[in-house]
Amino acid sequence: MDKITIHNTDLYYGDFHALKDINLDIPEHKITAFIGPSGCGKSTLLKSLNRMNDLVEGCKITGELRLDGEDIYGKMDVNLLRKRVGMVFQKPNPFPMSIYDNIAYGPRTHGVHSKSRLDDIVEKALRDAAIWDEVKDRLKKSALGMSGG
Repeated sequence: MDKITIHNTDLYYGDFHALKDINLDIPEHKITAFIGPSGCGKSTLLKSLNRMNDLVEGCKITGELRLDGEDIYGKMDVNLLRKRVGMVFQKPNPFPMSIYDNIAYGPRTHGVHSKSRLDDIVEKALRDAAIWDEVKDRLKKSALGMSGG
């Protein structure tokens, strides 16, 4: 059985048809590379595999995407899906929420709900990234304004 199956999949951002009739089987324990020019849909397809596009207003996906035979867009718990299908991007790709909530997202998903514990985790992560002094006064502001680098 394939690890991931994608059949007859289309993805729209509003009226823009970003992915058209995608059909792909990705085998387990094999390396698969997506290669193509900028803007051809590589990242859009990858983000659909762990439902990051759920966070994009106006995004609609049709077709079939399965992980180990289970429908990714069915009754699958999105947090469990994202534990199994992680993403690492070349450029920072924050969720459309605050700096604090972007960092606290992972620990919350893994059951950390204590505000003081989350505060400690967020501060440590930002200090380790050497950007605490730069962002400590705007933790509740959108992370989308961060430039990366």
